[in-house]
Amino acid sequence: MRSGWAIPTDRAASAAHLMLCLDYDGTLVPIAPHPAAATLDEQTRRLLRQLARARGVQVVLISGRSVRDLKRTVGIRGLGYVGNHGLECSASGPRYVHPAAQRSRPRLQRLARNLRSALRPIRGAWVEDKGLTVSLHWRRVPPSAARRFHRVVAERLRPSVAQGEIRVTSGKHVIEIRPPVSWGKGDAIVRLLRHLPARRARPLVLYVGDDRTDEDAFRTVNRLGGLTIAVGKPPRRTAARYRLKDPRDVRAWLETLRRLRTR
Repeated sequence: MRSGWAIPTDRAASAAHLMLCLDYDGTLVPIAPHPAAATLDEQTRRLLRQLARARGVQVVLISGRSVRDLKRTVGIRGLGYVGNHGLECSASGPRYVHPAAQRSRPRLQRLARNLRSALRPIRGAWVEDKGLTVSLHWRRVPPSAARRFHRVVAERLRPSVAQGEIRVTSGKHVIEIRPPVSWGKGDAIVRLLRHLPARRARPLVLYVGDDRTDEDAFRTVNRLGGLTIAVGKPPRRTAARYRLKDPRDVRAWLETLRRLRTR
């Protein structure tokens, strides 16, 4: 693991084609008490526009948010948007939704309603139905109620988990309920590469993310010979090869990359 400016920026700057894959929350913007409060500042927004217009650069946002939410929150034309941890994609070509995710939507909607009712008495708990996945947020749950939150969630999810109807993963103060398919952000990146125009050479892939849900993307990009950057302070173990401290460092590093790609 290397950190900060030890990142081989020159390699990213000199690649004939660069696929720049960026997580959103905790990477481009600080984690907020509520996702609606995590908005891009104008400097970062302008930087993303400039990178997207740079020659040979494809910018893709890859998030646990839905594509619809990402587009509404970011709203920059020329970017690729991958949502729900890779289950849906609006980038080059027509919009893609994983078939298993599409089939699981009615079941996940029922679970979301059930959990919303069960968690209503717990202050700060929030059930977010993102269409293809469901997020259970507990960042604002008081410490005294955290154990109860997890107990209620476990009880309500146990039958569906036992029957193989859902996958459950966790992130920063969030529990993610997903369709029962082994598919993540790394798989979405591989799919994007497969659907590049035949005339285009395979790009150097650079992935920047901050959470456990980015680890499969780190491993995939490492196998592809790309660059992987984890955002956050040690000691969280990660497959990423490099590290930046926080979204402010990410923006500074992207600014350096932009300057080198457009000079």
